[in-house]
Amino acid sequence: MLTPPDCAAIRRHVRLDSAGHFWGYVRDYNLSNNQPLLQGAYRNGLMEGQFEVYHTTGELAARGYYRRGEQVGDWAYWYPSGRKRQVLSFRNGLDPLVQQFWEETGQQLVKDGNGTWYRQESGMQLRGAVVGGIPDGRWQLRRIEDEHLVARETFVKGNFRNGVLIDQMYAYQDQSRFSVADWEQYRQADKYAIGTTCPSGK
Repeated sequence: MLTPPDCAAIRRHVRLDSAGHFWGYVRDYNLSNNQPLLQGAYRNGLMEGQFEVYHTTGELAARGYYRRGEQVGDWAYWYPSGRKRQVLSFRNGLDPLVQQFWEETGQQLVKDGNGTWYRQESGMQLRGAVVGGIPDGRWQLRRIEDEHLVARETFVKGNFRNGVLIDQMYAYQDQSRFSVADWEQYRQADKYAIGTTCPSGK
């Protein structure tokens, strides 16, 4: 969203076509330190070709390819320290396969699609086993601070069976709420919009 400089956090360099869609190369920069946050390209308003996402420190966070707006093939991910984090394989809009995963210490927990995978963000940890690259058995979402169980889901060879939100005592069987893909917030920046005022407090 285009906003006044005083309330902007990211500077985007990109062209717009006559319909207002992003076109050609795009570069995002953190306004606070001018570090790169993203680089790639758009075609017909969709992400296309190689994309790179960076941590706020400027270290590479993820690299892979888009085809017509969908992630395809193998994507590599790194921790802010620069150590390898994981390799995910994206397949025609399906959930990605977990191929490899390392703790930040360097210990490999998933090798050739088998092992234990986890992600920690926003004070939460999502954790579970993968077999052949897909979730299997019981997966859990916990608060890191006190290890309180927030949600639990059960998978059988990648097929979601059921889940429960613990605090709400709400059980569900329609679809999984968990995902191993972890920078989807950038998909919200796929469309151009104009913001006329800063959020309250600015």
